Formats: sequence, C-alpha cells, structure tokens
Amino acid sequence: MDIRLVDLAQAIGATFQPSLATGIRVRGVCEDSRRITPGDLFVAIRGREQDGTAFIPDAVRRGAVAVLAEDGASAPVPVLSVANPRVAMARAAATLYGNPTSRLFTVGVTGTNGKTTTCHWIAELLEKERCALSSTVEPGEDGSGGLTTPSSPVLQRLAWRAVQRGADCLILEASSAGIAQDRVSAVDFDVCALTNFSPEHRRHHGSVEAYLEAKLQLFRGLKTNGWAVLNADDPVCRQAAAATRGRVLTFGFSRDAALRCDQVRPEPRGMVLTVRPPAGTKPMELLLPFFGGYNVANALAALAVASLREVPWTQLADRMASLHPVPGRAEVLRHPDGRTAIVDFAHNPAALEAILADLSGRFARILLVVGCPGDGEHEKRVEMGQVSARWAQEVILTSDNPGLEDPHAIAREIESGIAGA
Repeated sequence: MDIRLVDLAQAIGATFQPSLATGIRVRGVCEDSRRITPGDLFVAIRGREQDGTAFIPDAVRRGAVAVLAEDGASAPVPVLSVANPRVAMARAAATLYGNPTSRLFTVGVTGTNGKTTTCHWIAELLEKERCALSSTVEPGEDGSGGLTTPSSPVLQRLAWRAVQRGADCLILEASSAGIAQDRVSAVDFDVCALTNFSPEHRRHHGSVEAYLEAKLQLFRGLKTNGWAVLNADDPVCRQAAAATRGRVLTFGFSRDAALRCDQVRPEPRGMVLTVRPPAGTKPMELLLPFFGGYNVANALAALAVASLREVPWTQLADRMASLHPVPGRAEVLRHPDGRTAIVDFAHNPAALEAILADLSGRFARILLVVGCPGDGEHEKRVEMGQVSARWAQEVILTSDNPGLEDPHAIAREIESGIAGA
C-alpha cells in the first residue's frame, strides 16, 4: 500500500515544492516519531505539551520520506505545509488507504457513558465476525489498545484491513477528545449514535459547554443520507437532532421515541423488554440477559443501529438474547458460597450512581472498592465520594492510575465527599 507523495499532497490541499517530491512514494502516515518506519509521512503536530516539529530529525533518521506540518516547518526531506495538521493527517491516511470507511457500514458511538457496551452489542447484533471493532477494551494494533478513539491513521488502517478480510461493518467509539482532535474527521460515517450526556472532562475541554460542543461536532459532520441515532430520554437529544443534516432515529422510554421500550420485566436470566419497533411494527418481547436500567438504554441504542441494516426483528431478538458481557463493564464474578463481585468501569458520578442504584435493589449489602485517576477533575472526586456514601454500606478507597498526582491526596478528596454526604 503506497501512493506518490505528489498525489497525496494534492489530495489534502498541501503547499509543497513539486520538484522536491518527484519519485517519492509514501507507505504510511504517523504522528509519533518513535513508530516511524521507512517510507512514512511524519506528521508534526503542535500539542499542549509537546511540539511535534522538535521530533522531525528523529523521524527522518527512522526513515520518514516527508513531513506534514504547519507553515514554517523545515526538514531535510520535503515538507507539506497545511493550516491544520490534524485534519490533514486524517485526510492523508484516508487517501493512502483508499477511503476504506466509505466501503463499510460505519458507525460512531459517542456519549458520556455506555459507549463501549453499545459498540460491542452493535457488533454482536450485526454478527461480530462481519464487523471490525475499535473500542476501549478491544485489543488494539500498534499500541492503540486502551485508547477510546485511536489516531486517524490507526483508524483508517483498521478500516482498510476490515475491507481486505471481507468485513462489511466498522463500529467505533468516538470520544469527545477524539472528535475535538479530528481523529474521526475523515471517517465516512453512516450512523452516529449518542448514548447520553452528563458533565464530564471539564478539565480537558475547559467547560461543560465545550465538552457538549465536541459531541455535537460529530453530528454536524454527518452526511445528509446518514443517520443520527439519539436517546430520546436525554435532554441533549434535541440539540443533537438540530445539529445534524442527517436523518434522525430516536430510542428510549419517551412516547416520542421511534424505537420505544414500554415495559421492563425482571427475570432470573435478566430483563424482558417490551419494545415497540419503528414504522408501526407490533410490540414484541425481547430478552436482555443483563440487569440495570443503563443496560436497557445501551441495548435500545444497539437495536436502533442494527435495525438500520434491515436485520429482521426476529433475528435481532435471538441475537440480543445471546449477547455477551463486555470485560470490565458490569462484569459479574460469582463465588460458590453466594458472594458476588461486580467489576465496572464507572469512571464518573453518573455512571457510579447508575450501577449502585441498580445493585442496591438486588443485594442487601454493598462493599464498594473505588478510586479515581490522576490528572482529572478534582470536583468529580468529591462527587464520587458522595455517591459512594449514598449507596454502599462500606467503602474502600484504592488507587486508580494516579499519574503524576499523589494517590493519597486523591483518596482524601474522595473521602471528603464521603464525609460530607
């Protein structure tokens, strides 16, 4: 897989000297000089903490044949000058790989909570072997594992490999940071789904308003024949619907929802949902082999997306009854003596409250082990402590990736919320 540098530069609208680019072919696009391989185009991005242009010499030593950067950068190899290297990198990667997302049914799932579970369940409802999946818990390539939304070159390569192996769907998590940093700007989405919205990532985005704007940016970029799948029970639904040029399909308990859940009946195997599909179809009962109201919303979102592929509802019902748990997402571990441990990613007050409220109705006693990561919002830690005290009979504070912060200081902030509850 390669392309002439001249053709690539013209495709992304870069300024360059054609005489210097003659005969050069690009085999890859990469913004991390440590991962450069011979034949790559190195993208030098000025970030919050590092200036990518400082790593141009290292990238060239490792085999970079050209550099993509803002105006004014210099290098011993041809330089493609652009106004926005992040956007240009996304376009360059898409061009190199032949715009693979346009050849797939491509779905982006965003929201504060539920993205990972929803993505995995969409893949199962659409038959997982036919899907490529990019999510927080899916093993990634080239060190991308664990990132909610990997870099644009990694995404485009994932899509290209999906096309090569005959897959027809790409399901990916679209984080607010990934959207704001243009990692998905060259992805040709057929569907963008919003699970829910609550205040989060204030430190990264600067304000709740900026965080919301990042989410809405995904829907503003949706093509006119694409679909915005929105949670009708969330107040942000109207704003997302107004932001998009695409068609809108809503889900939820609201009477206005196109895909509506009328009733939830607990059973030993999970929950039976009475669902009214779109287009006047008669209500039907679907087994969801999980507990929790948050999982009802995740399942409805996944059903709404899968229905756009015109999968028969009888097949969707069978596949939903066989859904698998997602590692680290309300993952249940049972001991023979009856004790139950549940592992969940609940990383903000809304997610923690949702799972604890559900568990309090099913267990007489909750012992909660909880922590907060470093380099995050301090006020969130206090709220996490308040939620913990509200629902758990005993709380054990632990360390959770403190980064450069003192883990004891983080624990004290959570403890202050517990004490004030």
